[in-house]
Amino acid sequence: MMISRFRIHWTHIFVTLLAVISLMGCAKELSREGGGDPVVPPANMATYALEHQGTSCSDAIVTGTFKVGTAVTGAKIQVTVQVAIPGVWMLTTGSVNGIEFTGGGSFSATGKYTITLLASGTPLQEGTFIFPLKTTGSACGVSVKVSGNGPDVPVPPADFYYKLTANGKDYAQEVTTTNNYMLTSETTGGNDVLLGSGVTWAGSGNVPTGKTELLMSKGMLTGFDAASNQDFKNFFQPGNYGYMIMNNQTFGTGVVLSWTDENGKTWTTLNGTTGQPNGTFTIVSTEDWPGYSGYYGVKAKMRFTCKFYDDAGASLDITNGEMVGGFVKKR
Repeated sequence: MMISRFRIHWTHIFVTLLAVISLMGCAKELSREGGGDPVVPPANMATYALEHQGTSCSDAIVTGTFKVGTAVTGAKIQVTVQVAIPGVWMLTTGSVNGIEFTGGGSFSATGKYTITLLASGTPLQEGTFIFPLKTTGSACGVSVKVSGNGPDVPVPPADFYYKLTANGKDYAQEVTTTNNYMLTSETTGGNDVLLGSGVTWAGSGNVPTGKTELLMSKGMLTGFDAASNQDFKNFFQPGNYGYMIMNNQTFGTGVVLSWTDENGKTWTTLNGTTGQPNGTFTIVSTEDWPGYSGYYGVKAKMRFTCKFYDDAGASLDITNGEMVGGFVKKR
């Protein structure tokens, strides 16, 4: 269904990015019971590796509610592993801030699996905490946010939105027909293009104080004019992607995010040639989207963790990032 708050728009993000550049220069579960004798690991232990980017478990999904002083119930972490040798598996994060995630089961064959670790315990402090996971030959961490006694920040109900936590503070913005926000789509370049989408302020002039916006772009799609609809969709296929770095002020492959905070300051994932060694960016799902009459489009859900930088070199730690954007195959 076509939404009314949508615009094909590339100038805004392109100018923003140029300004930034110039300023920068199938498993069976085993139960784990408390008390009693310690469990002796079985002889036929599996060999498997965690999917990760840098030090982060790249496609980890955390579900549940984590509040200080409230015992966790039904919370869990799901991560992807690649099994080299089938067998029994047991994995735990150990206790972090009063919480522990533990799971176990068996792999019947080699290949890729999604495993589940169940939470137990009671959070002690508010904040974002890293829960470490380690197997033979692989290690990564999963970020879990623990809130205080205030209300949770829910995922916006609209079709298109973004949310993130910057240095512990939550932000969220959706696109509706009444809130003066719009979804943008841009195509930047010649034969090879940068494709992007944004949850942006629809009014004239700069983003007003107290308002925020997020722009995301992915490069580079080669041979854009000759690309089929399937080629276009494949460019956004679910999976893990790296962040873009700049070479001689030229856009390259990977993802770049640009965020305007509530004070009008612009932050970006661009960090010269350093990139985001501990950042993660995952496209969770992609589907056909008739967002602009007469043109093919896709709707993509994305999750991310990273650092944002300003022109002076200051940084923000970004966790719990999520965005649903729309991309149109049109110049």
